[in-house]
Amino acid sequence: GADLFESYVGAVVAAAVIGATEFGKKGVALPFYIMMIGLIVSIVCTMHVSIEKSLDGAPSTLDDLLSAMRVNIIAASIAITFIVLFLCIFLFEAERNFLSDLPKGVEQEQMNPGSRLFGCIVLGLVVGVLIGMVTEHFTSHTENPTQSIARASEFGPGPVVIQGLGTGMLSTVIPLLLIVAAVLGAYYLAGFYGTAIACVGMLSTLGV
Repeated sequence: GADLFESYVGAVVAAAVIGATEFGKKGVALPFYIMMIGLIVSIVCTMHVSIEKSLDGAPSTLDDLLSAMRVNIIAASIAITFIVLFLCIFLFEAERNFLSDLPKGVEQEQMNPGSRLFGCIVLGLVVGVLIGMVTEHFTSHTENPTQSIARASEFGPGPVVIQGLGTGMLSTVIPLLLIVAAVLGAYYLAGFYGTAIACVGMLSTLGV
């Protein structure tokens, strides 16, 4: 909780500071708008987190809860994407070719800033969802990584520690690659401000 809140606030403040130097008031306002949209959407989606009762009356399992949360996180990401699209159009007065391909000879810097920043936000949202899925795979008791640690306990406490450390290190590889890809992609689209905005977008579904 506290560390995620700190990361979220830090990302928003950093994006606002960088945005002030590049886009003025609009650059400062955008990360706060994204945070506000994310909070509202997260509250609405959290209110609809539910688990359907089975026909035979069997109690719900942890998998049912995780599945419901996964669906709501994806739904929240999609909702945020559409709302942020209109936000970027409103703030940066996008032209008709907001989402269209660039004509030949037009460089990336000549793209409407709204379309570039929207791409950064979507990139952050997608990477955030993927990191959540990877985390669930490595921490769920029904998946092989966690079960492999449990199997190691048959040989004593030492193998449990070794297997746990190894699994923990392996679990960071895919998230690290995803974050690197997001940073490079966001920087290509909109420089340092794009990277900060992608981070805000990635954290916008934390409320769910």
